[in-house]
Amino acid sequence: MNLLFLHGYTQSGPLFSAKTKAVQKALTKSLGADTTLHFPTAPIKLSPADIPGDAVADDAADLEAYAWWRRATPTSAYTGLPETFLFISSYLDTHGPFDGVIGFSQGAAFAAILAAILEKGRKRPEEFTTSHPPLKFAVCYSGFRAPDMYREWYEPSIETKVLHVIGSLDTVVDEERSLELMKACVDGDKRTVYHPGGHYLPAQKPMVNALVGFILSSVKEEKKEEIVDDLLAMF
Repeated sequence: MNLLFLHGYTQSGPLFSAKTKAVQKALTKSLGADTTLHFPTAPIKLSPADIPGDAVADDAADLEAYAWWRRATPTSAYTGLPETFLFISSYLDTHGPFDGVIGFSQGAAFAAILAAILEKGRKRPEEFTTSHPPLKFAVCYSGFRAPDMYREWYEPSIETKVLHVIGSLDTVVDEERSLELMKACVDGDKRTVYHPGGHYLPAQKPMVNALVGFILSSVKEEKKEEIVDDLLAMF
């Protein structure tokens, strides 16, 4: 299985990988030793002025900080999206195909966007030129929906199976914002779980079991659909 991990705002691929070692270990144990995990670093390098105090990762001051986009104010458009779509298109074509994507915070928001625009029949950004097939699933930890100016990513609702994981004590991305993303996904209310913590990717056994169970069920259902399509093609 090939999985794509998208880090949060102010983080990097190596930092996100370091913070999720326990989850990675559980995934490779449950999904098989041939499972491959990819942790790209977003293409937009942040300056200190881009980093609000309440959104800084624990040790971001000692590390380079990156983002999938910038936003000047809560109502302004995202900047840097063309660069990000060019980057992720190349990454998908070079390292894919991926079975699914797992994102945290801004990376979770982007994971949902990525799942949506890879679906068949969706309008794609001009810079998103990949030939990658639709994803089988996405997992959004502390995710959120982009503002209304980007409603084409959520209307019609995202059909890709998306698991939403929300921290009950999250003060960076509050529950209401995460639920807005959940409502934009088909059966989102049936695929939402809470953990009793804040703004991080939880590694407690029940939460990891929920992640593994969701991935296995998503892949299993996808294989069933492929078998049915193959049988229908024979007649």
